[in-house]
Amino acid sequence: LDGGMIGAFDLYYIFWFALLAGLVYYVRKKAKSVQDKTVVTEDFKRFQRSYVVIFLILTAADWMQGPYLYALYSSYGHSAKSIGRLFILGFGTAALCSTFVGSLADKYGRKKLCQAFCVLLFLSCTLKHSSSFSLLALGRIFGGASTSILFSSFESWMVHQHIFLSYPDNWMRSTFETVAAGTGVVAMISGLVATFAASHFGRVAPFDVAMVLICFGMLLLSRAWPENYGDRDISVVQTLENSYESIRGDPVIMLLGLSQALFEAAMYVFVVMWTPTLDSSSSTPVSHGWVFSSFMLCIILGGTVYKQYLAFGGSVEKLMLFTCGVASIALAIPTMVQEHNIQLCSFFVFEVCVGVFWPTASSLRSMYFPEETRASVMATLRVPQNLLIMLVLAVVCPLNLLC
Repeated sequence: LDGGMIGAFDLYYIFWFALLAGLVYYVRKKAKSVQDKTVVTEDFKRFQRSYVVIFLILTAADWMQGPYLYALYSSYGHSAKSIGRLFILGFGTAALCSTFVGSLADKYGRKKLCQAFCVLLFLSCTLKHSSSFSLLALGRIFGGASTSILFSSFESWMVHQHIFLSYPDNWMRSTFETVAAGTGVVAMISGLVATFAASHFGRVAPFDVAMVLICFGMLLLSRAWPENYGDRDISVVQTLENSYESIRGDPVIMLLGLSQALFEAAMYVFVVMWTPTLDSSSSTPVSHGWVFSSFMLCIILGGTVYKQYLAFGGSVEKLMLFTCGVASIALAIPTMVQEHNIQLCSFFVFEVCVGVFWPTASSLRSMYFPEETRASVMATLRVPQNLLIMLVLAVVCPLNLLC
Protein backbone atom coordinates (compact mmCIF):
# COMPACT_ATOMS: atom_id res chain seq x y z
CA LEU A 1 0.00 0.00 0.00
CA ASP A 2 1.21 3.48 -0.83
CA GLY A 3 -0.31 6.37 1.05
CA GLY A 4 -3.27 4.26 2.00
CA MET A 5 -4.40 3.63 -1.63
CA ILE A 6 -5.14 0.11 -2.83
CA GLY A 7 -2.90 -0.70 -5.78
CA ALA A 8 -3.47 -3.12 -8.63
CA PHE A 9 -1.05 -5.59 -7.09
CA ASP A 10 -3.01 -5.56 -3.83
CA LEU A 11 -6.22 -6.62 -5.61
CA TYR A 12 -4.78 -10.08 -6.25
CA TYR A 13 -4.25 -10.68 -2.53
CA ILE A 14 -7.59 -9.06 -1.65
CA PHE A 15 -9.19 -11.59 -4.01
CA TRP A 16 -7.62 -14.46 -2.06
CA PHE A 17 -8.72 -12.90 1.22
CA ALA A 18 -12.31 -12.53 -0.03
CA LEU A 19 -12.32 -16.10 -1.38
CA LEU A 20 -11.10 -17.52 1.92
CA ALA A 21 -13.55 -15.34 3.88
CA GLY A 22 -16.40 -16.77 1.82
CA LEU A 23 -15.14 -20.31 2.40
CA VAL A 24 -14.89 -19.75 6.15
CA TYR A 25 -18.41 -18.31 6.23
CA TYR A 26 -19.80 -21.27 4.27
CA VAL A 27 -18.04 -23.92 6.37
CA ARG A 28 -19.01 -22.33 9.68
CA LYS A 29 -22.61 -21.95 8.52
CA LYS A 30 -22.70 -25.64 7.60
CA ALA A 31 -21.08 -26.50 10.92
CA LYS A 32 -24.04 -25.05 12.82
CA SER A 33 -26.08 -28.05 11.74
CA VAL A 34 -24.03 -30.10 14.22
CA GLN A 35 -24.79 -28.50 17.58
CA ASP A 36 -22.68 -29.05 20.69
CA LYS A 37 -25.09 -30.41 23.29
CA THR A 38 -22.84 -29.48 26.21
CA VAL A 39 -24.67 -27.15 28.63
CA VAL A 40 -22.49 -24.90 30.77
CA THR A 41 -23.32 -22.60 33.68
CA GLU A 42 -23.33 -18.80 33.62
CA ASP A 43 -20.53 -18.84 36.18
CA PHE A 44 -18.36 -20.87 33.83
CA LYS A 45 -19.17 -18.53 30.95
CA ARG A 46 -17.95 -15.57 33.03
CA PHE A 47 -14.77 -17.43 33.89
CA GLN A 48 -14.22 -18.39 30.26
CA ARG A 49 -14.78 -14.82 29.06
CA SER A 50 -12.36 -13.52 31.67
CA TYR A 51 -9.61 -15.75 30.31
CA VAL A 52 -10.39 -15.66 26.59
CA VAL A 53 -10.86 -11.88 26.26
CA ILE A 54 -7.64 -11.02 28.11
CA PHE A 55 -5.62 -13.72 26.35
CA LEU A 56 -6.86 -12.59 22.93
CA ILE A 57 -6.10 -8.92 23.62
CA LEU A 58 -2.52 -9.79 24.52
CA THR A 59 -2.25 -12.25 21.66
CA ALA A 60 -3.42 -9.46 19.34
CA ALA A 61 -0.54 -7.34 20.60
CA ASP A 62 1.85 -10.17 19.74
CA TRP A 63 0.27 -10.83 16.32
CA MET A 64 0.22 -7.11 15.44
CA GLN A 65 3.97 -7.31 14.91
CA GLY A 66 3.94 -10.31 12.57
CA PRO A 67 3.40 -8.76 9.12
CA TYR A 68 6.00 -6.00 9.44
CA LEU A 69 8.77 -7.28 11.71
CA TYR A 70 11.03 -8.45 8.88
CA ALA A 71 10.05 -5.46 6.74
CA LEU A 72 10.79 -3.01 9.58
CA TYR A 73 14.28 -4.40 10.12
CA SER A 74 14.90 -4.22 6.38
CA SER A 75 13.64 -0.61 6.19
CA TYR A 76 16.28 0.34 8.76
CA GLY A 77 18.93 -0.77 6.30
CA HIS A 78 19.94 -4.03 7.98
CA SER A 79 21.03 -6.83 5.71
CA ALA A 80 19.16 -10.11 5.48
CA LYS A 81 22.04 -11.77 7.34
CA SER A 82 21.72 -9.29 10.22
CA ILE A 83 17.96 -9.78 10.29
CA GLY A 84 18.49 -13.53 10.45
CA ARG A 85 20.76 -13.02 13.45
CA LEU A 86 18.09 -10.96 15.18
CA PHE A 87 15.57 -13.77 14.73
CA ILE A 88 18.07 -16.36 15.95
CA LEU A 89 18.75 -14.22 19.02
CA GLY A 90 15.04 -14.05 19.82
CA PHE A 91 14.53 -17.79 19.54
CA GLY A 92 17.73 -18.44 21.49
CA THR A 93 16.49 -16.25 24.32
CA ALA A 94 13.16 -18.09 24.29
CA ALA A 95 15.01 -21.43 24.51
CA LEU A 96 17.11 -20.21 27.44
CA CYS A 97 14.19 -18.71 29.33
CA SER A 98 12.09 -21.82 28.77
CA THR A 99 14.44 -23.74 31.06
CA PHE A 100 13.29 -21.78 34.12
CA VAL A 101 10.29 -19.53 33.35
CA GLY A 102 7.78 -22.33 33.93
CA SER A 103 9.37 -23.16 37.27
CA LEU A 104 9.12 -19.50 38.30
CA ALA A 105 5.44 -19.50 37.35
CA ASP A 106 4.67 -22.67 39.33
CA LYS A 107 6.60 -21.41 42.35
CA TYR A 108 5.83 -17.67 42.50
CA GLY A 109 2.56 -17.40 40.60
CA ARG A 110 1.33 -17.77 37.05
CA LYS A 111 -0.48 -14.43 37.10
CA LYS A 112 2.78 -12.66 38.01
CA LEU A 113 4.52 -14.27 35.04
CA CYS A 114 1.66 -13.20 32.76
CA GLN A 115 2.15 -9.64 34.00
CA ALA A 116 5.88 -10.01 33.33
CA PHE A 117 4.98 -11.00 29.76
CA CYS A 118 3.21 -7.65 29.34
CA VAL A 119 6.20 -5.69 30.62
CA LEU A 120 8.70 -7.57 28.44
CA LEU A 121 6.62 -7.31 25.27
CA PHE A 122 6.04 -3.59 25.89
CA LEU A 123 9.79 -3.02 26.16
CA SER A 124 10.37 -5.07 23.02
CA CYS A 125 7.90 -2.90 21.05
CA THR A 126 9.40 0.31 22.43
CA LEU A 127 12.85 -0.60 21.14
CA LYS A 128 11.49 -1.07 17.61
CA HIS A 129 11.64 2.73 17.30
CA SER A 130 15.43 2.55 17.14
CA SER A 131 17.36 1.55 14.04
CA SER A 132 20.38 0.62 16.17
CA PHE A 133 21.23 -3.05 15.76
CA SER A 134 22.19 -3.27 19.44
CA LEU A 135 18.87 -1.89 20.66
CA LEU A 136 16.93 -4.05 18.20
CA ALA A 137 18.86 -7.04 19.52
CA LEU A 138 17.90 -6.09 23.08
CA GLY A 139 14.30 -5.87 21.90
CA ARG A 140 14.55 -9.38 20.48
CA ILE A 141 15.84 -10.61 23.84
CA PHE A 142 12.81 -9.09 25.59
CA GLY A 143 10.55 -10.50 22.87
CA GLY A 144 12.04 -14.00 23.17
CA ALA A 145 11.60 -13.97 26.93
CA SER A 146 7.97 -12.86 26.59
CA THR A 147 7.26 -15.64 24.07
CA SER A 148 8.42 -18.30 26.54
CA ILE A 149 5.79 -16.98 28.99
CA LEU A 150 2.93 -16.55 26.50
CA PHE A 151 2.87 -20.22 25.54
CA SER A 152 3.15 -21.70 29.02
CA SER A 153 1.94 -19.53 31.90
CA PHE A 154 -1.35 -18.33 30.39
CA GLU A 155 -2.69 -21.78 29.57
CA SER A 156 -1.38 -23.14 32.88
CA TRP A 157 -3.26 -20.42 34.76
CA MET A 158 -6.50 -21.26 32.96
CA VAL A 159 -6.24 -25.04 33.40
CA HIS A 160 -5.44 -24.72 37.13
CA GLN A 161 -8.31 -22.27 37.69
CA HIS A 162 -10.70 -24.51 35.75
CA ILE A 163 -9.81 -27.47 37.98
CA PHE A 164 -9.81 -25.35 41.16
CA LEU A 165 -13.35 -24.14 40.44
CA SER A 166 -14.46 -27.78 39.94
CA TYR A 167 -15.76 -27.35 36.40
CA PRO A 168 -16.18 -30.59 34.41
CA ASP A 169 -13.16 -31.62 32.35
CA ASN A 170 -15.11 -31.71 29.08
CA TRP A 171 -15.97 -28.00 29.44
CA MET A 172 -12.29 -27.19 29.01
CA ARG A 173 -12.56 -28.25 25.37
CA SER A 174 -15.01 -25.38 24.84
CA THR A 175 -12.38 -22.93 26.08
CA PHE A 176 -9.74 -24.33 23.75
CA GLU A 177 -12.14 -24.16 20.80
CA THR A 178 -13.05 -20.55 21.63
CA VAL A 179 -9.41 -19.54 21.96
CA ALA A 180 -8.50 -21.21 18.66
CA ALA A 181 -11.33 -19.52 16.75
CA GLY A 182 -10.76 -16.20 18.52
CA THR A 183 -7.03 -16.27 17.84
CA GLY A 184 -7.66 -16.56 14.12
CA VAL A 185 -10.17 -13.70 14.14
CA VAL A 186 -7.96 -11.48 16.28
CA ALA A 187 -4.86 -12.22 14.21
CA MET A 188 -6.75 -11.52 10.98
CA ILE A 189 -7.95 -8.16 12.32
CA SER A 190 -4.44 -7.49 13.62
CA GLY A 191 -3.06 -8.00 10.13
CA LEU A 192 -5.53 -5.53 8.64
CA VAL A 193 -4.94 -2.97 11.40
CA ALA A 194 -1.18 -3.40 11.01
CA THR A 195 -1.49 -2.79 7.26
CA PHE A 196 -3.57 0.35 7.82
CA ALA A 197 -1.22 1.66 10.53
CA ALA A 198 1.90 0.98 8.50
CA SER A 199 0.39 2.55 5.36
CA HIS A 200 -0.62 5.78 7.10
CA PHE A 201 1.94 6.21 9.87
CA GLY A 202 5.00 4.17 8.91
CA ARG A 203 6.20 0.62 9.49
CA VAL A 204 6.81 1.14 13.19
CA ALA A 205 3.16 2.13 13.78
CA PRO A 206 1.88 -1.47 14.24
CA PHE A 207 4.22 -1.80 17.20
CA ASP A 208 2.75 1.36 18.75
CA VAL A 209 -0.75 -0.12 18.42
CA ALA A 210 0.58 -3.27 20.10
CA MET A 211 1.83 -1.21 23.04
CA VAL A 212 -1.67 0.21 23.60
CA LEU A 213 -3.15 -3.30 23.58
CA ILE A 214 -0.51 -4.50 26.03
CA CYS A 215 -1.34 -1.76 28.53
CA PHE A 216 -5.08 -2.46 28.23
CA GLY A 217 -4.59 -6.21 28.57
CA MET A 218 -2.34 -5.90 31.60
CA LEU A 219 -4.87 -3.62 33.33
CA LEU A 220 -7.65 -6.15 32.81
CA LEU A 221 -5.46 -9.08 33.82
CA SER A 222 -4.32 -7.40 37.02
CA ARG A 223 -7.91 -6.65 38.05
CA ALA A 224 -9.71 -9.81 36.93
CA TRP A 225 -7.42 -12.79 37.51
CA PRO A 226 -6.71 -14.33 40.91
CA GLU A 227 -3.24 -15.73 41.46
CA ASN A 228 -2.61 -19.47 41.27
CA TYR A 229 0.44 -21.68 41.68
CA GLY A 230 1.88 -25.10 41.04
CA ASP A 231 3.74 -26.69 43.95
CA ARG A 232 4.84 -23.76 46.14
CA ASP A 233 6.49 -25.93 48.80
CA ILE A 234 9.53 -26.82 46.73
CA SER A 235 12.31 -24.70 45.29
CA VAL A 236 12.52 -23.50 41.70
CA VAL A 237 15.36 -25.95 41.08
CA GLN A 238 13.30 -28.82 42.47
CA THR A 239 10.33 -27.77 40.34
CA LEU A 240 12.58 -27.86 37.29
CA GLU A 241 13.92 -31.27 38.27
CA ASN A 242 10.37 -32.58 38.75
CA SER A 243 9.37 -31.37 35.31
CA TYR A 244 12.32 -33.20 33.76
CA GLU A 245 11.38 -36.34 35.68
CA SER A 246 7.79 -36.08 34.46
CA ILE A 247 9.00 -35.83 30.88
CA ARG A 248 11.59 -38.58 31.17
CA GLY A 249 9.36 -40.92 33.16
CA ASP A 250 6.30 -40.79 30.92
CA PRO A 251 6.76 -41.71 27.23
CA VAL A 252 3.40 -40.13 26.36
CA ILE A 253 4.49 -36.72 27.70
CA MET A 254 7.84 -37.03 25.94
CA LEU A 255 6.32 -37.99 22.59
CA LEU A 256 3.61 -35.35 22.84
CA GLY A 257 6.22 -32.76 23.69
CA LEU A 258 8.43 -33.87 20.80
CA SER A 259 5.58 -33.70 18.28
CA GLN A 260 4.62 -30.26 19.58
CA ALA A 261 8.24 -29.06 19.43
CA LEU A 262 8.70 -30.24 15.85
CA PHE A 263 5.42 -28.76 14.60
CA GLU A 264 5.88 -25.41 16.32
CA ALA A 265 9.51 -25.23 15.23
CA ALA A 266 8.29 -25.57 11.65
CA MET A 267 5.61 -22.97 12.35
CA TYR A 268 8.06 -20.39 13.65
CA VAL A 269 10.55 -20.99 10.86
CA PHE A 270 7.59 -20.40 8.54
CA VAL A 271 6.91 -17.08 10.32
CA VAL A 272 10.43 -15.98 9.42
CA MET A 273 10.57 -17.46 5.93
CA TRP A 274 7.17 -16.79 4.34
CA THR A 275 7.89 -13.13 3.60
CA PRO A 276 11.20 -13.60 1.73
CA THR A 277 9.89 -16.79 0.07
CA LEU A 278 6.83 -15.11 -1.44
CA ASP A 279 8.81 -11.98 -2.29
CA SER A 280 11.39 -14.01 -4.21
CA SER A 281 8.80 -15.95 -6.24
CA SER A 282 6.72 -12.90 -7.20
CA SER A 283 7.59 -10.42 -9.91
CA THR A 284 5.28 -7.82 -8.34
CA PRO A 285 5.12 -6.38 -4.80
CA VAL A 286 3.52 -8.68 -2.22
CA SER A 287 0.87 -7.17 0.09
CA HIS A 288 2.11 -8.71 3.34
CA GLY A 289 -0.81 -7.46 5.42
CA TRP A 290 -3.45 -9.05 3.17
CA VAL A 291 -1.47 -12.30 2.97
CA PHE A 292 -1.10 -12.38 6.75
CA SER A 293 -4.84 -11.78 7.22
CA SER A 294 -5.58 -14.57 4.73
CA PHE A 295 -3.38 -16.88 6.79
CA MET A 296 -5.50 -16.04 9.81
CA LEU A 297 -8.68 -16.93 7.94
CA CYS A 298 -7.10 -20.30 7.27
CA ILE A 299 -6.48 -20.70 11.02
CA ILE A 300 -10.17 -19.98 11.70
CA LEU A 301 -11.06 -22.62 9.12
CA GLY A 302 -8.75 -25.09 10.88
CA GLY A 303 -10.40 -24.41 14.23
CA THR A 304 -13.79 -25.20 12.66
CA VAL A 305 -12.40 -28.47 11.29
CA TYR A 306 -11.22 -29.40 14.80
CA LYS A 307 -14.61 -28.67 16.33
CA GLN A 308 -16.52 -30.62 13.68
CA TYR A 309 -14.18 -33.60 13.87
CA LEU A 310 -14.68 -33.93 17.62
CA ALA A 311 -18.43 -33.37 17.28
CA PHE A 312 -18.54 -36.57 15.24
CA GLY A 313 -16.62 -38.45 17.96
CA GLY A 314 -13.16 -38.36 16.38
CA SER A 315 -9.97 -39.16 18.29
CA VAL A 316 -7.80 -36.18 19.27
CA GLU A 317 -4.67 -38.32 18.96
CA LYS A 318 -5.50 -39.40 15.39
CA LEU A 319 -6.32 -35.83 14.44
CA MET A 320 -2.89 -34.71 15.62
CA LEU A 321 -1.20 -37.41 13.51
CA PHE A 322 -3.17 -36.50 10.38
CA THR A 323 -2.56 -32.77 10.87
CA CYS A 324 1.20 -33.22 11.14
CA GLY A 325 1.23 -35.32 7.96
CA VAL A 326 -0.72 -32.79 5.87
CA ALA A 327 1.37 -29.90 7.24
CA SER A 328 4.57 -31.69 6.23
CA ILE A 329 3.35 -32.09 2.65
CA ALA A 330 2.20 -28.45 2.51
CA LEU A 331 5.64 -27.19 3.54
CA ALA A 332 7.49 -29.61 1.25
CA ILE A 333 5.77 -28.36 -1.92
CA PRO A 334 7.29 -24.81 -1.92
CA THR A 335 10.78 -26.32 -1.66
CA MET A 336 10.23 -28.12 -4.97
CA VAL A 337 8.01 -25.65 -6.85
CA GLN A 338 9.00 -22.00 -7.23
CA GLU A 339 5.71 -20.84 -8.77
CA HIS A 340 4.19 -18.06 -6.66
CA ASN A 341 0.55 -19.19 -6.78
CA ILE A 342 1.40 -22.77 -5.80
CA GLN A 343 3.58 -21.57 -2.93
CA LEU A 344 0.84 -19.28 -1.68
CA CYS A 345 -1.79 -22.05 -1.77
CA SER A 346 0.57 -24.44 0.01
CA PHE A 347 1.05 -21.86 2.73
CA PHE A 348 -2.74 -21.54 3.05
CA VAL A 349 -3.02 -25.31 3.60
CA PHE A 350 -0.27 -25.18 6.22
CA GLU A 351 -2.10 -22.41 8.10
CA VAL A 352 -5.29 -24.50 8.11
CA CYS A 353 -3.20 -27.22 9.78
CA VAL A 354 -2.00 -24.65 12.33
CA GLY A 355 -5.63 -23.85 13.12
CA VAL A 356 -6.29 -27.54 13.77
CA PHE A 357 -3.06 -28.04 15.69
CA TRP A 358 -3.54 -25.36 18.37
CA PRO A 359 -6.73 -26.66 20.02
CA THR A 360 -5.66 -30.28 19.42
CA ALA A 361 -2.35 -29.78 21.20
CA SER A 362 -4.05 -27.87 24.03
CA SER A 363 -6.54 -30.71 24.54
CA LEU A 364 -3.76 -33.29 24.64
CA ARG A 365 -1.74 -31.23 27.13
CA SER A 366 -4.76 -30.90 29.43
CA MET A 367 -5.20 -34.68 29.27
CA TYR A 368 -1.60 -35.79 29.83
CA PHE A 369 0.46 -33.06 31.53
CA PRO A 370 0.67 -33.14 35.38
CA GLU A 371 -1.06 -30.18 37.08
CA GLU A 372 1.53 -29.52 39.80
CA THR A 373 4.31 -28.84 37.28
CA ARG A 374 2.24 -27.96 34.21
CA ALA A 375 3.87 -24.61 33.45
CA SER A 376 7.35 -26.07 34.00
CA VAL A 377 6.72 -29.04 31.72
CA MET A 378 5.21 -26.85 28.99
CA ALA A 379 8.08 -24.37 29.14
CA THR A 380 10.75 -27.07 29.30
CA LEU A 381 9.37 -28.76 26.18
CA ARG A 382 9.83 -25.50 24.29
CA VAL A 383 13.62 -25.70 24.73
CA PRO A 384 14.18 -28.25 21.92
CA GLN A 385 11.69 -26.37 19.77
CA ASN A 386 13.62 -23.11 19.97
CA LEU A 387 16.95 -24.87 19.52
CA LEU A 388 15.59 -26.46 16.34
CA ILE A 389 14.49 -23.04 15.07
CA MET A 390 17.92 -21.58 15.78
CA LEU A 391 19.59 -24.49 14.00
CA VAL A 392 17.41 -24.10 10.91
CA LEU A 393 17.94 -20.35 10.72
CA ALA A 394 21.68 -20.81 11.21
CA VAL A 395 21.71 -23.26 8.30
CA VAL A 396 19.53 -21.32 5.84
CA CYS A 397 21.64 -18.17 6.10
CA PRO A 398 24.87 -19.76 4.78
CA LEU A 399 22.78 -21.43 2.04
CA ASN A 400 21.53 -17.97 0.95
CA LEU A 401 17.94 -19.05 1.40
CA LEU A 402 17.29 -16.14 3.73
CA CYS A 403 20.46 -14.07 3.90
